[in-house]
Amino acid sequence: MKQNWKDDPDLQEEMHRRGVRNRIVRSAILWTPLAGIMGLLLLFYVWDTAFNSGDHGGSWVLVVIIGVMAALFAFQSGQALLDLYGEPATRTGLVTRRWSRSDSFVIKSHYIRLGKQILRGDEFQLAGVKEGDYVDVTYYSYSAVIIWLDKVPAPETGNAAGPGRAQDRSTRLSH
Repeated sequence: MKQNWKDDPDLQEEMHRRGVRNRIVRSAILWTPLAGIMGLLLLFYVWDTAFNSGDHGGSWVLVVIIGVMAALFAFQSGQALLDLYGEPATRTGLVTRRWSRSDSFVIKSHYIRLGKQILRGDEFQLAGVKEGDYVDVTYYSYSAVIIWLDKVPAPETGNAAGPGRAQDRSTRLSH
């Protein structure tokens, strides 16, 4: 019997991991230049307002607005860049909450909470996961984006961590 490549779970997992990483790369490509441009504009308008009396249109209101935008863009860029150069983390724990919401008019995001940590995934990853399930999840630490998730059996009640407490362990994964 001939097997379809889409039915291979290892291949499906690898393709999904690459898709998540590509989204992080796209995020870095989008936000890093915007953060740089806003940072340069901030420096220019601070100099213009402080030392040139706003000869080129600078005002302290404009400096504050550009400063806020620069900080927001730098935050998004920093998360993506740290995730690209850092190693993913792995965590095993109890899902204490599972929900979804529309972050924009088009995109619906799905979330789980393990202990006090909130992780974001897509519908494919979180299909069948509900509150009370134990999961082993690999995720990007800075943006809290799930790379891969597997349900695992609940630990025995004699476990030192006890039910409801997540156990952390960092692992090195190859890309």
